[in-house]
Amino acid sequence: MSISHRIISSLDEASTTRESIAAFLAVILVLYSLYQWLLPKPAPGIAYNPKATKSLFGDAPSMIKEVSVTGEFRVWCARQVKQMNSPICQVFIRPFSKPWILLADFRESKDILMRRREFDKSSFLAQGMACMGSFHGIYTTGDKFRSNRQLIQDLMTTSFLNNHVGPAIYDKALEVMKLFELKMELANGRPFSVKKDFEYASLDVMLEFAFGKNWVHTATGPQVELLSKMSASDVKLGTLDQPVNFPMVPIVDFLKSVYEAPEIVEKTINAIMPQLQTWWWSKQSWYKEIFDEKERIMKEQVAIGLRNYRSGNVKTGIEHMLEREGTRAEKERREPDFDSEVFRDEMFGDIVGGHHTTSGAMMWLAKYLTDLPQIQTKLRSVLYETLSIAKEENRLFTLEEIRRANLPYLDAVIEEMLRINAVTVTREALCDTAILNCPIKKGTQVFFVSNGPGFLSPSIPIDDTKRSSTSLEAKLKASWDETQDLTLFNPERWLVRKNNGDGLSTDDVDFDGAAGPQLVFGLGRRACWGRRLAYMEMKVMIAMLVWKFQLLTTPPALSSHAGLEGIARVPQQCYLRLSKL
Repeated sequence: MSISHRIISSLDEASTTRESIAAFLAVILVLYSLYQWLLPKPAPGIAYNPKATKSLFGDAPSMIKEVSVTGEFRVWCARQVKQMNSPICQVFIRPFSKPWILLADFRESKDILMRRREFDKSSFLAQGMACMGSFHGIYTTGDKFRSNRQLIQDLMTTSFLNNHVGPAIYDKALEVMKLFELKMELANGRPFSVKKDFEYASLDVMLEFAFGKNWVHTATGPQVELLSKMSASDVKLGTLDQPVNFPMVPIVDFLKSVYEAPEIVEKTINAIMPQLQTWWWSKQSWYKEIFDEKERIMKEQVAIGLRNYRSGNVKTGIEHMLEREGTRAEKERREPDFDSEVFRDEMFGDIVGGHHTTSGAMMWLAKYLTDLPQIQTKLRSVLYETLSIAKEENRLFTLEEIRRANLPYLDAVIEEMLRINAVTVTREALCDTAILNCPIKKGTQVFFVSNGPGFLSPSIPIDDTKRSSTSLEAKLKASWDETQDLTLFNPERWLVRKNNGDGLSTDDVDFDGAAGPQLVFGLGRRACWGRRLAYMEMKVMIAMLVWKFQLLTTPPALSSHAGLEGIARVPQQCYLRLSKL
C-alpha cells in the first residue's frame, strides 16, 4: 500500500473515531438531558425536600421505608410538614408525576372541602377503588354521585336509624358482651384479643342494616356458640399477663369478600400503576372468587328485597333503595331499573365502609378506656347518673333509654378518639388554582394532614393575606388552647361548662363538636354519609361495655398504640382484661 493510501486510511479512521466519540457524547448529553427533564419538578413557592429533586424516585424511597415499618402514611406526612416548618409543602411520590401537596391548616382545609368547587374526588383514589364498581365513593361530585346518594338518602333518617338499625345495634351489642363474658370467664383474669370481636360485631350490624332478617348468617353468633360449649380444661393458660388465644369459627364466603375487598382497595391505592394492577388482578382466580361471591349474594338479596318491596313490606336498607328507585322512576316517567348493578355495588360498598371504619374506632375507644382508668371511671359514673333508673333497678339500660340520653361526656370521649386517629382526606384540583397564594396545577393531589400542626401540635402561623377570599369571609370559630399537649387524650377539650357546674353531667356541661379541628368524617358535600350510624353504634357498644365491665390494665406488650392506615386507622392490636361489674 502506498504512503498516500495509508495516510488517507489513517485520516478515515480518525474521522470515524471522532464521529463515534461525538455520537457517544451526544447520546450521553441526550440521556443526561432526559434524566434532568424526568427529575421531580417542584411547584414554585411551596416548600420541599431538596434531596428529593435529585432522584427520579423523589421522596418515595424514604416514604416506603418508613411506612413499611409503621404501616402509617399519615405519620410520614406529618413529619414532612414539621421538618419543612410550613403549613403547605410538596412531596414527590410517584415518578414522572406532579408533586403531592400536603396541607396542614384546618381553616384552609375546611374552606376547600366546604366551599371551593375547584377541588373534588381524587382520581388516584377513585382508580384504587375501581373494584367497588358503581359505589358512590368512586365518583366525582356529579350526576352519578348525586344519583347514588339519592338512592340511599332514606337510610340515615331518624326513623330508619331508630326503628331498624338501632334495635340491630343493641342486639349485636348484647351478643358481643356475651362473648366478652365467656372469654373473661375462660381466661380467668388474663387478657385476650377482641380485635376480631369488634370487627365481627360491626360486620353483623352492617349486614342487618342492609338485609335485615333476610340474611341468616352472622359472624359473632357462631363464636358465642363455640365458646359457650368450652370449659376451663379446653383453654391453655399461661401467666397472668400472657394472652389467651381462643379458637375462631370460619366465616361464610360472602363475609370473607367483605373483609378482603378493602384490602384490595388499600393495596391498589398504594400501587405505582393502580389501573394496570386492577386489570391484572381481575384476571386472577382469587380475585374472581371474591367478587363472584359478592355478586351472587347481592343479587340474591336484591331479589328478596324486591319481592318484599312489591308486597309493601319495606324495612331493610336494600328495600328502601328499591322503593326510592320506584318513586324516582314514576316521577321521571320511566320504568324502574331494579336490575341495575348500582343496588349491588352501592350497598356492598356501604357494608364494607361501615364495617371497616366503625370497628376500628371501637377498638381505639376500648384501648383508651383501658389505658386511662380515670376517664373510664368518669364515663361509668356519668352513665350510672344519667341512666339512674336502670342503675337503681340493677339492670342494663334499654335501647330507648340510651338513645334518648344526653351524654356529653360520652360524646366527647368518642370525638377525642376520632380526632387523634383521623387519616388524611384527599382532593384533586380540577383546574389551575391556588392554596395559600401558592399555584396549584390542574390534576394535583392535595392531602389534608389531620395529625400534624393545627391538630396534634400547635398551628403554624399564616399571614391572612395568603388565604382565599372564601376562607377569610367564613365565620372563624375560636379554637381551643394550643399550649396544651394536643397529643394527649383529653375528652374535656370538647366540653363547654355551664351553670357554674364542676361535674360532667348534662347539667354541668354541653358537648361542642365544633370546639376544635376535626376532619375524620370529611366536610362539605362529600362528608361521610354514614356518620350518624357510626356514632349510634359507638355510643351503644361502648356504653354497654363500660356499664357491664371494668376494663383492667393490660401488659405493655399488649398495649401498643401502633396503627395500620387504610380506609381508616385501626390499632395493630386490641386486648382487654375484664372484670364483671
